[in-house]
Amino acid sequence: MQTWKRDPQIETLAPALQQWYQTDLGRALLAIEQRLLSRALTDCFGYHLLQLGLDNQLTLYNDCRVQRCFKAGPAALPRRDGCGNFVQCNYHELPFESDSLDVVIVHHVLEYAANPHAVLRELHRVIVPQGRVLLVGFNPWSLFGTRMLLGRRGGIWRNHLLSASRVDDWLQLLGFETDQIDFGLHGVPLTRSQLGRAGEGAESLWSRRLPGGGVYLITALKQISTFIPIKPRWARPAAVLSPLPVAKPSASVGQHVAKKQR
Repeated sequence: MQTWKRDPQIETLAPALQQWYQTDLGRALLAIEQRLLSRALTDCFGYHLLQLGLDNQLTLYNDCRVQRCFKAGPAALPRRDGCGNFVQCNYHELPFESDSLDVVIVHHVLEYAANPHAVLRELHRVIVPQGRVLLVGFNPWSLFGTRMLLGRRGGIWRNHLLSASRVDDWLQLLGFETDQIDFGLHGVPLTRSQLGRAGEGAESLWSRRLPGGGVYLITALKQISTFIPIKPRWARPAAVLSPLPVAKPSASVGQHVAKKQR
C-alpha cells in the first residue's frame, strides 16, 4: 500500500473549502463543474445515484434521470441544514451492497482522502456492471494548478495533486473504461469580467477537450471481464477411434472366382 507524503486533514480542510466556494472564483469554478456534470448526467440512467463530496449541502445531480439520488460522507464533514438524503460513512468503507449503485459522482474526494486507491477500489465494488462514475478533480497541470502549488504551505490546497491521466490509469487498472475526459476553467480568472468569460468557454466542445483547464471531469464505465472456463486435461473426454471402412468385393470378382472353380 502506498504511503502518501501528505495526509490531508479533512476535518479542517473541508470547512475551508466550503468557504472558498463562496468566493467569486469559487462560485465560477462550481458553475463550470455543474455544467460539465449536467452534460454527463444526460447519458446516465438507473435506480440509484450517490454523490460523494466534501460539502453535504451541495447538490450536483439536479439534471438527472436516475430515480433515487442521495449523498454520503464521513462524520468529520460539518453538517448543515437542508442536506437531506445523507448517509454517514467513510469514503473507503461505503455501507452499500456490491453492484448496487448505477451512478456515483465523486466531487474532489480523491484529492482530500487519506488513501485515494482505497476509495477507487470501493467504488468499483459498489457500482453495477456498466455503471458510471463521474469523477471531478483539480488539474495540477494548469494555471489554476500553479495557484494551488503557491498556496500549499497553508490554506485549503494541502491536498494530493492528482492529474487526469494518473487517475485514468488507476481506473483502467481496476477495470473501468474511460468514456471521456472534459476540462474547464482554462486560465486563472481574477476579475469579474474574466469570470464570465471562463464560464462561457466551458460551453464549447473544443474547450472541454483541451487539456489545461483548472478542473477535469472523468466519465468511466465499470467493465466486467468475461470468464471462459478451460477444462483440465484429465477432465477432457477420451478420444474415440472410429473404425476404418473396409471395401466390399464387387459382384464381378465373385463371379470370376466361381467360374475358375468349375
